[in-house]
Amino acid sequence: MDRHKLTWLAVLAIITSMFVKLPPMVAQQDAVLSTYRALVEVDALAKKHYAEPIADQTLVEGAIRGMMAQLDPYSGYVAADELATFERNSSGEYDGVGLEVDRRGGHAVVIAPFEGSPAEQAGILAGDVILAINGEPVEGISSFEIGRRLAGPVGSAVELLLERAGRREPQRVHITRGHVSARTVRGFRRLADGEWDYLIDPQHKFGYVRVSSFRRHTAEEFDAALAGLEALGARGLVLDLRFNPGGLMDQAIAMADRFLASGLVLSTVTRFQSVLEYRAEPGEALPRAPLVVLVNRASASSAEIVAGALQDHGRAVVVGERTFGKGSVQHLIRLERLDAAIKLTVAYYRLPGGRLIHRTAQASAEDTWGIVPDVTVPLGEEEMRAIQQSRQASMEGAPESPFPPGGEPVAHDSTVRTAGREIMRDRQLLEALLLLRERIALSHNDPS
Repeated sequence: MDRHKLTWLAVLAIITSMFVKLPPMVAQQDAVLSTYRALVEVDALAKKHYAEPIADQTLVEGAIRGMMAQLDPYSGYVAADELATFERNSSGEYDGVGLEVDRRGGHAVVIAPFEGSPAEQAGILAGDVILAINGEPVEGISSFEIGRRLAGPVGSAVELLLERAGRREPQRVHITRGHVSARTVRGFRRLADGEWDYLIDPQHKFGYVRVSSFRRHTAEEFDAALAGLEALGARGLVLDLRFNPGGLMDQAIAMADRFLASGLVLSTVTRFQSVLEYRAEPGEALPRAPLVVLVNRASASSAEIVAGALQDHGRAVVVGERTFGKGSVQHLIRLERLDAAIKLTVAYYRLPGGRLIHRTAQASAEDTWGIVPDVTVPLGEEEMRAIQQSRQASMEGAPESPFPPGGEPVAHDSTVRTAGREIMRDRQLLEALLLLRERIALSHNDPS
């Protein structure tokens, strides 16, 4: 058969295949039109009968926001004029009040205020319930939308109506928006030169590193703190992830990797069961030093990745309270026909041992969500507040010592008296320091 005939046969085959595929394509288009016919009808009716003219973009954006709100609290629509602010916030440059909020049981619950933020300075605590923002109720709107309403230019004011456990009446809190510090890694106290003291127990050479959230430079800051502790010959470390609402997944993976020489750190799984794995690279910081990770009910997302990975590998003892249970992956996806984007939940975090972090309906039923500590030390609201106040004092270089004066620490003692006044102790931190001492003592007595 000559080349001319072969060419025509190939063309005929292509045309035939197109006609074979055409009916399913048409059927699919008909299904889409049928699904969204009501939306088109409402659009037409509103434009025809509404009391004032309506811009096309207004209805389209409203429809998209409504669709995203039906998915989960973390998905949402990012309009063109919000994109720059959204991307800046994700990188760590944050203007607003500094709050991470989640939807639980129909309520807008504060996961935690960012450390040093206007919200923390205004006294907002993890567990507070937001009822209204600037007089507008937040019932029924997503945590994404709440975050959008809380953001704003530096110097602008916002009023929150809060409900707090133990108080009969809601409380109005006025906050002046500010720039939330991008620095996320801190020590026990700030020194006179502005640097942080990471050696909490000089006698035993125990380090203490507090990570308030996971932003673009968190791993870099953490490496600097670890390098300083290694230079001082640190023999143990407390990694404090309490009140940490999470942040960038890659920074959490990098932090966990610092303490793992090999193995799986994290995987993400989609509804199609496709899995993306992240593994530790060779090399390990403080390889022979015991490690304790502190978590509480306000530790979420990336903080849960670090605690869970180190727990599953047996590299750290986790102390504190069960974590928040927020372990989903969101991607910012640009829209082709609008200068805008959607933030969409696309997967869930899965720990090396196979557990999902996220509090899905199934995980709630099976009680398998979040990170359950190896050593549980529950705290009351007053103790939680005292810890946050102590952290604010540490910014000025004057935190209370975790040790009772003139004696050994006792983990179950919540208060001691010093200089004629009663001071509330951080029992979770005391437990962590006692565990480090015990592990050091055991390693010295080990004949191997």
